[in-house]
Amino acid sequence: MTLVYLAIAWLAGISLAKTINLPWQVLPVLSLAAFLGCLLYWDSQRVRLGASCTLMLALGAGRFLLAAPHFDETSLVTYNNSGWVTLEGVVVREPDEREYYTNLCVRAERLRLPGGIEQEVEGLAMVKADCYPQRHYGDRILVEGLLETPPVFEEFSYRDYLARQGIHSLIRRAQVALLAENQASPILYHLFAFKRYAQSTIASILPEPQASLLTGILLGVETGIPADLMDDFSATGTTHIIVISGFNITIIAGIFAGLTERLFGKRRAVWVAIAGVAVYTVFVGASAAVVRAALMGILYLWGRHLGRAAFTPVSLAAAAIGMTALNPYTLWDVGFQLSFAATVGLVLYAEPLERGAKRILAQVTSAELAQRILGLISEALLMTLAAQIVTISLLLGCFGRLSLITLVTNLLILPVQSYVMIFGGIATLLGLIVRPLGQVVGWVAWVFLTYTIEVVRLTARVPFASVPVRMEGWMVWGYYMLLGGFTWWLVQDKERRRELWSKFSSRLEAKVLAGAAIILLVLAFFAWQRLPDGRLHVVFLDVGQGDAIFIQTPSGRQVLVDGGPSESVLVSQLGRQMPFWDRTLDVMVLTHPDSDHVTGLVPVLERYQVDTVIFREMEVASEVYEYWLQLLGAEGATVYQGEAGLRLTLDEGLEMVVLHPGVELAGEGEGSTNNNSVVTRLIYGQVSVLLPGDIEMEVERQLVADGATPASTVLKAAHHGSCSSTTQEFLDAVDPEVVVISVGADNHFGHPCAEVVERLDGFPVYRTDEQGAVEIITDGTRVWVETER
Repeated sequence: MTLVYLAIAWLAGISLAKTINLPWQVLPVLSLAAFLGCLLYWDSQRVRLGASCTLMLALGAGRFLLAAPHFDETSLVTYNNSGWVTLEGVVVREPDEREYYTNLCVRAERLRLPGGIEQEVEGLAMVKADCYPQRHYGDRILVEGLLETPPVFEEFSYRDYLARQGIHSLIRRAQVALLAENQASPILYHLFAFKRYAQSTIASILPEPQASLLTGILLGVETGIPADLMDDFSATGTTHIIVISGFNITIIAGIFAGLTERLFGKRRAVWVAIAGVAVYTVFVGASAAVVRAALMGILYLWGRHLGRAAFTPVSLAAAAIGMTALNPYTLWDVGFQLSFAATVGLVLYAEPLERGAKRILAQVTSAELAQRILGLISEALLMTLAAQIVTISLLLGCFGRLSLITLVTNLLILPVQSYVMIFGGIATLLGLIVRPLGQVVGWVAWVFLTYTIEVVRLTARVPFASVPVRMEGWMVWGYYMLLGGFTWWLVQDKERRRELWSKFSSRLEAKVLAGAAIILLVLAFFAWQRLPDGRLHVVFLDVGQGDAIFIQTPSGRQVLVDGGPSESVLVSQLGRQMPFWDRTLDVMVLTHPDSDHVTGLVPVLERYQVDTVIFREMEVASEVYEYWLQLLGAEGATVYQGEAGLRLTLDEGLEMVVLHPGVELAGEGEGSTNNNSVVTRLIYGQVSVLLPGDIEMEVERQLVADGATPASTVLKAAHHGSCSSTTQEFLDAVDPEVVVISVGADNHFGHPCAEVVERLDGFPVYRTDEQGAVEIITDGTRVWVETER
């Protein structure tokens, strides 16, 4: 089990590095602690194991940090959202053919930008092209379209999904022209060509939807299955039969092992069988679930070759380490999570469920009949239940639907799936050689495929076959903690349980004190992380289509400028920036009362004690603004009207100066709230940050004319990069070294507009829709920029 513990530590290290942004400086400390532990207590097996796990945790975290992408002027992602481009590159993955379009993963080589500028680039782009003419792996193509950052939807981040695959750019509705063929790996080119031939063979020997279902089961191509049938598979919890998994790999490994032993002898057969499993893995798409099953299948073949039985937990641990070492982001792949969870369920619960079922059946029937019934229901029902125990919370957390009919449907269809694969596979192989023979055998496969389809359709129409149930992240973790504790308790024998309870109940006070000490140490660690570091931190929070800027002064005082359009998003972002015990804000600034700036400030006044508030009172018909004013009246904070000339000392050597509006407000009517934004400038040593709110060109020109826009190190682009702001004369006056655009992904305003993006060409530009929260760190002389993504 040592490798299992090491794998858990490795995965924990990867997870911690992402979740709490573990600094790399911690890793040598952990490694040194592990080394010293081994050196001082080598005779203790527990210490050696603990030290090894600590080292694996550090290595896992280090692997994640090394995998973080680094971009420069040669990176394709640098030119996202730069307008209409022409891209030359090679299709380096198998095309994903959908009903109305085809996804092409293109390795970019050359890029022509608006204005005719050409640039050698590197990076992957997801190109959504028309279905026809068909494009294939290895095609060199010329792509025209809008190069953009993949979007983030309300319940799904397409950007993160593609980023896990190393893709950071997207071209939708692309115009594609073929330049050459077979420009990538010749082996993969011919392998995928053979796969297309096999797919067309299945389509010619079977009708639909049976052909598409067999294509999914054998070749891993699910896109041809009708949407209504896929919905029925989802409703009945049986999509796992379509996904290539351990079941398929087991059959493939068995076939290769059996055939090669006769042809090459036992010594050479293992290498041929392993190669066969590897080729099949690539052939069907090499998804996370397939790779997991393939690695475990290869370990099984190797163990068989050595004459040693494979221990499933160890094989699973080895597969987890191997896959996440290759790509740490695999840990957040839902297919990876479900595949591993299902395997863990089979390892932990299949045998106990079988014993329990046998004991129950033996009480109502004879032992012989009980054994026969158990043989019938074991794989179809008990194995499904074992997997469901571990995967159910993940399914509810990711997809939000609970299938109440899944056990019945699985019981009915799983017994025939081996026949589907065997007869379907034989029909396909014969069809590749002699089409009529393949069609005859295909009729046999059609019976089992049709049975599967009709049972799924019938059970999906049972009332309440599937109900919506959504589990939040904390619920998923809570479920696994309870399940782990319950499982650990059950595996203890009765004597051991009594002994454990006796030990627990004795010296209870000491145990409570020890637990309290551990909790205090954990709290102290997180508190230490939040201590001020003597530098100014200005964080442009990722709150969607709005503004929210969190400022921490060198001594730890906190300022919030605007709150964005969402209450829940803002308080969540504050929770990530502020210490968990802190419920106070030193200063709040509302630049103007538009909803995308004031809404998030409402819960701040409800939940936090705010000492000082700066805003400019305006007559605006806004319910949320009126409610914010009511809360402000009850808060008891010191209130300053945001007028030009106001200076607030935030810390030693750190000032906030208000540059606009003056005593008289600027204009009335549409846009007046924007043009009366409270414009502030932070000054800390030689570094300054200009926060202009949503002012537009009229006010920008007035500020330039009045000489009220001194050069600033950092500029937040006004009004989210709208065409009405960030004029050339304003940019020339401010002359920033860094520009930050706070903007929502795929907003319907079209922010930032193309003219502003073009105007900012040549400046280092950071965008919250692309890079998440953008943090400016300065000691008053130097400036560092860190981004969330």
